[in-house]
Amino acid sequence: MKRVLIPIDFSEAAINAMEYGIAVANHINANVRLMHVKTGLSYAPTYAKNQAEYRLNEKVDQWLKELLEKYDAEYVVPGGKFDYKVREGNVVHEISNQAKYDDSSMIVMGAHGDSGFQSKWIGSNAYSLVAHAPCPVMVLNQEMKWNGGIRKIVVPVDFSKPSRKKIPVVAGIAAAFKSKVFLVTMRETKLQYLLKRVAMFNRQVERYFVTRAGVEVEKSVLVGAKPVQKIIDFAEEKDADLITVHINHSHNPFANIFKPFANELINSSTRPIFVVPTYE
Repeated sequence: MKRVLIPIDFSEAAINAMEYGIAVANHINANVRLMHVKTGLSYAPTYAKNQAEYRLNEKVDQWLKELLEKYDAEYVVPGGKFDYKVREGNVVHEISNQAKYDDSSMIVMGAHGDSGFQSKWIGSNAYSLVAHAPCPVMVLNQEMKWNGGIRKIVVPVDFSKPSRKKIPVVAGIAAAFKSKVFLVTMRETKLQYLLKRVAMFNRQVERYFVTRAGVEVEKSVLVGAKPVQKIIDFAEEKDADLITVHINHSHNPFANIFKPFANELINSSTRPIFVVPTYE
């Protein structure tokens, strides 16, 4: 059975992501595993507010058990498993390793923790985790609520191989939720041979979504600079439920230094971001 891994630092953003992740798992018939990484610092869960007895890191197992009990009725997968795991060490490495060991289908996480406790780690580690995760990562901020499904997905594409490699994964999500796909090409060039390559690739991708996923596709071209803001504005206009992007995991150490497109989307989008790792 598939597994959805949900990192928890007990912030509002993390609790919201957990609720969202449980809803996604219900839809795709997946197990759910909550995970916390101990950092050696003390803090309290958001729902505890100022209760002094909660300000001990040793209570993590108790807090996770309380979450399982509270949300057990929300998890409705027949025969599914809803559990938790606690690890200790580097947040990014431990979550990535757990996702790999579990063969997780995806990670669902909050992008921004609360500002009240410096030791809450999801917000500060969101992009680092996305860049190192062995599976797709769905990233949300605490304002993003589950609205009953993923009806519309914005898929930015170009003619690069990494851009192509994310398509089967996105098609799987689109098929599972019977989503409408908005295939978006960013055009910053007037070179005809490049435009022809992009047009050919778009036709191939459209055909893949229609024949393999059986979903409706609408194609659009966005022209000009500031591609991230244009994608965000486009998603707002279409009332999209998800924006997809890829991160290419390269063996070249210099290839991973700057990945501004995904990072800026994570930091700026008001819509959930679904990041697919691709490999050379």
